[in-house]
Amino acid sequence: MTFSEKLLTLRKANDLTQEQLAEKLDVSRQSISKWESGQATPELEKIVALSAVFNVTTDYLLKASE
Repeated sequence: MTFSEKLLTLRKANDLTQEQLAEKLDVSRQSISKWESGQATPELEKIVALSAVFNVTTDYLLKASE
């Protein structure tokens, strides 16, 4: 799985809308949409924040997995 696939899966598993996740990270809903579609990659500080929101490691988020 790629970062974008993991982000989408984690967000849905936690019953969050793109809007709700965007509020938690202080970004726009469009940013979340771009991250999930692979059109953009979040800054390092947002990746760290995502790992805290979803209680996963940054390694899990960033390393491609089968």
